[in-house]
Amino acid sequence: MEDSNERDLRHALCGMRKICKMLKTSFYAVTVVFAICWVLILLSAMAEWISGRNENFAGVVYAIAAGAFAVLIFWNLAKLFEEVVKGNPPFSELQADRLRSIAIIALAFAILDFLMSFGFVYEVKPELGFGMVANNGIAEPTLNLNVGMLAFSAIMYSLSAIFRYAALLQQLSDETV
Repeated sequence: MEDSNERDLRHALCGMRKICKMLKTSFYAVTVVFAICWVLILLSAMAEWISGRNENFAGVVYAIAAGAFAVLIFWNLAKLFEEVVKGNPPFSELQADRLRSIAIIALAFAILDFLMSFGFVYEVKPELGFGMVANNGIAEPTLNLNVGMLAFSAIMYSLSAIFRYAALLQQLSDETV
């Protein structure tokens, strides 16, 4: 008969695995929905650019890159939780690498926003009422720094270092036993 501490631990692990499965499914769903919307918006923007109704090629480039970065971040987040659902240890080199790749993608996203911020106004479908004004509607060139994405990148990079350290400690502990 197993003692109550071990039984409680197994119960807690089972609960965490269920939560991770729900998060994995949610991130995959968000990835798919976002990717479908992204492709539709991208096709519309490219069609307008090709037909000559919209001469904002930078907007098309921004839509391609920003959408790709977002899809990659969502996909990697889903893969993080998938490893836990499979029963693999959450503190592993693979997980640390995934977190670091999320940090790099988020940093690239912030750099993209920074480079595209000078006088750039991106409207997805103005006739439908969807639009995004990157410079707060100011006509003069401004410099936008996506501090939120930079902070997200720093947090993910810090977590990758912590996960890598935890994986090394676990490896050391396994070798000692």
